[in-house]
Amino acid sequence: MKIFILKRILAAIPLLIGITALSFVIMKLAPGDPTLIYTDPSVSLEDLKQVQQNLGLDKPVLHQYMYWLKNMFQGNLGYSYLSHKPVIVAMTERLPATLLLATVSLVVILALTLPLGLISGQKKDTLFDHSVTFFTFLGMSMPTFWLGLMLILALSLYWPLFPSSGFIDLSLSQAPWPQKIASILWHMALPLVTMVLGGLAALTRYHRFGIIGTLKQDYITAGRGRGLSEKRLLYKHAFKNASLPLVTILGLELPGLISGSFVIEYIFAWPGLGQLGVQAVFARDYPILMGTILFSSILMVIGNLIADIAYAWVDPRVTLK
Repeated sequence: MKIFILKRILAAIPLLIGITALSFVIMKLAPGDPTLIYTDPSVSLEDLKQVQQNLGLDKPVLHQYMYWLKNMFQGNLGYSYLSHKPVIVAMTERLPATLLLATVSLVVILALTLPLGLISGQKKDTLFDHSVTFFTFLGMSMPTFWLGLMLILALSLYWPLFPSSGFIDLSLSQAPWPQKIASILWHMALPLVTMVLGGLAALTRYHRFGIIGTLKQDYITAGRGRGLSEKRLLYKHAFKNASLPLVTILGLELPGLISGSFVIEYIFAWPGLGQLGVQAVFARDYPILMGTILFSSILMVIGNLIADIAYAWVDPRVTLK
């Protein structure tokens, strides 16, 4: 197991270098100039050129990337052009909010996907199955940014039940922790619903197809012939084998929850990495943008590694070498 994990980590290094190199080149080819944030009638062109030299923006793209890569291996991701904070500090400040939203959404998605897919697959072509299919297709067809805006319009403007933005009520800075937690959950309601509905649909469909396919296997038929109950066949035998594809998809969902939250966090002004990344795109804040890309890429590698380990745990026939 340790050798397998070490091999995967070593193999991920060139992958991360390739992803960051491609992202860096695309980022540099995009129109715009970071020094435009300093545009002011009192700032001369000579001063702007000096700023470009100080930031290293006058160097060739390859030279800039190699400089960033060298600093990255030394644990230095640079400084934000906007806040002038170290990128690691800026990301660390935003990370708890993103992890909270992503973790809670993943738990809720799993809590709903497993029973919905299981029952829908067992009761194939029933009213329940058709209802789940309809709502999953509806969820898959709705863009998350549109869904978020509709939730704000309906539940924040027309019916002011939930706040449309923010992380916590600012008036509760000195309040007890239970009140702060309640305020955070209240503010998290709409972005959480948006992320859950966006991720629930596809996973439920995958799990449903897995259950349907597993229930058609010969060993399930043999179990019925031996007199095993449908409940035991479903929960002890079919459920575990049907979860194999779901484990793989969930491994890929980990980075997707982080990167997919970019637009959602920006819409709801949720102070996480997503909002920070979108702001960096608009401001051409290259160090912050590269930091978020690197973080998402590392999550992708970790997600795949967790999926492989979980796959071997669920199916003993799979070995890790």
